[in-house]
Amino acid sequence: MANSHGLTSRIIKKQAAARKLAKNKKKADHSVFIGNENPQTRKNQSYKARKHYLENKQKFPKKKLKTKNPESLIEQGIIDERGFFLRGKKKNFLTKSMVDSKGLDFYWMPR
Repeated sequence: MANSHGLTSRIIKKQAAARKLAKNKKKADHSVFIGNENPQTRKNQSYKARKHYLENKQKFPKKKLKTKNPESLIEQGIIDERGFFLRGKKKNFLTKSMVDSKGLDFYWMPR
């Protein structure tokens, strides 16, 4: 049944070997590493999606402060006078925690 297409066995063997080589190359091509993901996630996501994710991740700017001086950050409007970031996570820049120096959180509530 395997030879019903009329080809000789040596040609069929060459085709099978070529398919096997192509399969290994395809696996290598699809193994784009996009960061700290586990192998199961990589198997469930297509090569195109992983590639796009990686490109977007590389293009996106890093969240890095231009300066660590609190006065200049207040002037730029990045943190408020108590030291909390105005955008993003409600974390205090001065105390490096979720509360200010008096023990009050972003919404002036005690924690």
